[in-house]
Amino acid sequence: MFPLSIQSDMFSFGNYVYVWENMKIGNAILNTGIITVGALLLTVVISSLAGYALARIKGRFFNISYQYVVTLMVVPFISCLLMLVRLSTRLSLYNTIWGCILIHTAWHVPFCTFLYTGFMKSIPVELEEAAYIDGCSTFKTYKVVFLPLLAPVTATCCIRSGITIWNDYLVSKALLNSVRTPTLMVSISSFFGEYVSEYGYAFAGIVIASLPITLIFVFLQKYFIKGLTAGAVKG
Repeated sequence: MFPLSIQSDMFSFGNYVYVWENMKIGNAILNTGIITVGALLLTVVISSLAGYALARIKGRFFNISYQYVVTLMVVPFISCLLMLVRLSTRLSLYNTIWGCILIHTAWHVPFCTFLYTGFMKSIPVELEEAAYIDGCSTFKTYKVVFLPLLAPVTATCCIRSGITIWNDYLVSKALLNSVRTPTLMVSISSFFGEYVSEYGYAFAGIVIASLPITLIFVFLQKYFIKGLTAGAVKG
């Protein structure tokens, strides 16, 4: 059969039942969810604090740090994969979910820091000065003044980074045991063999994998658009 032809049973409901029961999709969703949520929590905390410092603290060190963060955004991930695997082995993080979480966090922090920095620069300085007058410390000013205003850019970071982490294949394949600790994309790739490819099962797996992230985007899309445009124009 021609590899791109549509099989008669490709859209059968039985494919979804088979995928869920026999390919550990439930376990794969759990592992992928843990990696995604853990990496997003660390990314948001680190990036928001770094963005606050870069946006509000003046000095040569912070200007150079901001340029360094922007530079990291253009480094291709594939060029760092071998060193990341060697580093995770030395730190006893190879074949662990924590290893994947930390790698994803490190990779998404630069872009999210860039977004948080631009967003916080658009917040009026008068709000921060009023908090200092009321006796707030630097961290309390961040907590009281900035955190309530960060919902749009936080949603943007979560959606943009969350989709990438959720759909990750490369890191999971390189660091995790696909049998003991499967993730969604690695599990779906098992339907494509050297001689036989089960397109019906693969299609069912892709649909199941895309449902959670699609629902999240539907509920957060207004924040996503607002977060992308926030800080783009300063009056």
